[in-house]
Amino acid sequence: MKEQGLAAVVLAAGKGTRMHSDKPKVLHTLLGEPMLWHVLGAMRTVAQNRVWTVIGHQAEQVRALFPGERFVLQEDQLGTGHAVQCTWPEIAGDGTAWCLVVNGDTPLIDPAAIQRFCAAMIHKQVDVGFMTIQLDDPRSYGRVVRDSAGRIAGIVEAKDYDPVRHGRPTGEVNAGIYLLRVEAVQGLLFSLSADNRQGEYYLTELVDLAASSGMLVEAVDAGDAGDAAAFMGVNSPAELTASEEELRGRIVAGWLGKGVTIHYPAMVCIGPRVAIAPGAEIYGPCELYGQTIVGEGAVIESHTWLKDSRIGPGSMVRCFSHLEKATIQEHCLVGPFARLRPGAMLDNEARVGNFVEMKKAR
Repeated sequence: MKEQGLAAVVLAAGKGTRMHSDKPKVLHTLLGEPMLWHVLGAMRTVAQNRVWTVIGHQAEQVRALFPGERFVLQEDQLGTGHAVQCTWPEIAGDGTAWCLVVNGDTPLIDPAAIQRFCAAMIHKQVDVGFMTIQLDDPRSYGRVVRDSAGRIAGIVEAKDYDPVRHGRPTGEVNAGIYLLRVEAVQGLLFSLSADNRQGEYYLTELVDLAASSGMLVEAVDAGDAGDAAAFMGVNSPAELTASEEELRGRIVAGWLGKGVTIHYPAMVCIGPRVAIAPGAEIYGPCELYGQTIVGEGAVIESHTWLKDSRIGPGSMVRCFSHLEKATIQEHCLVGPFARLRPGAMLDNEARVGNFVEMKKAR
């Protein structure tokens, strides 16, 4: 998308009250990686390095975990529309023609589906495009309102939806993913009103303003662009664990398809940065996180926990072992009940027996 002049804005300033934690919502983890890490990775696929993240609550915590990222501070969290307003000097100053806006609490977001969405909207030269989801229970999602001809009339936030005024709910809701033609919406963006129950500036109002101004507004059903679940945000611990389980299953299935033998796969957790060679063998329950690398023919037995460790070809990590930032070269034997702490290194064919602990040693 770079040749189209596309930039992305990730909305990550909220506290996430329903998470019942003082930690910024986007720093809650799935398989060892913060929610925001998953979203930024997807956005870099679409917009390369033209990605700005809006932060607010506990902003310094977010900055510390993502050095080198482009951040915009939203000092007062006055809504999604206000968040995009805060980024606009950067977006307009960058000379980009299109601005993609996504929520930072969508860790399952599919970059390929987003690329297809953007390509379709750019091809049609829409002024405002957004993605929708069909839900039997729309919960807190903004309701999509259409006129009698099926054209987009606007999006109404759940707390402001009035069936008498807006019509019977159809189940079509806003997925919170927008593509804006910068030149077209620049004037409208700063015309948003906070005249609503929350007293906030909603980005959804931009859709209303664009539609009433006769601009070209298009909605894409997420079912046409990929798995709708991938576009749903995480707003509670229950939704976080459900998303984590969905991601875990996808990753395990992916490694099975690449020639890795995984016994009891429902009990195996593999992080998104882990690399495993075909021919490796893993027994659940176990957990592999960070930049762990497992070589060809290596065996990871059950009840093990590995993070940022390298397991060489033909090596075996036996049951109930714990490894962090350790390097195991070829044809080694570790455990059972071994603990290898950061800096531990085993040369070829070395052995570490029961109840041994190593740190910064070889």
